[in-house]
Amino acid sequence: MTTLHIDYPEDLLEQTAQTRGDLELLAREAFLIRLYDLGKISSGKAAELLDMTRRDFLDLLDKYGVSMFDATQDVAAEAQRAIEASCIQHKPTD
Repeated sequence: MTTLHIDYPEDLLEQTAQTRGDLELLAREAFLIRLYDLGKISSGKAAELLDMTRRDFLDLLDKYGVSMFDATQDVAAEAQRAIEASCIQHKPTD
């Protein structure tokens, strides 16, 4: 696995009352949640990389103010495509 390094001032640990491990976890979570929010990775992949269940990852999204739903998705159009696909798959043959 590749490592990403983030520079920060040493006094940040004291200012935030965080350990180095706490800040590393925070950075890791924020990074992967942002990639998920941008649609670059799936919730399952993000959960795997954070070593948690997908359900726990979806719960974590709320902490960061990120919706688990894609607001740009046209739900009605998706439903219509699903109905059409179902009709095609279940079309009787002659």
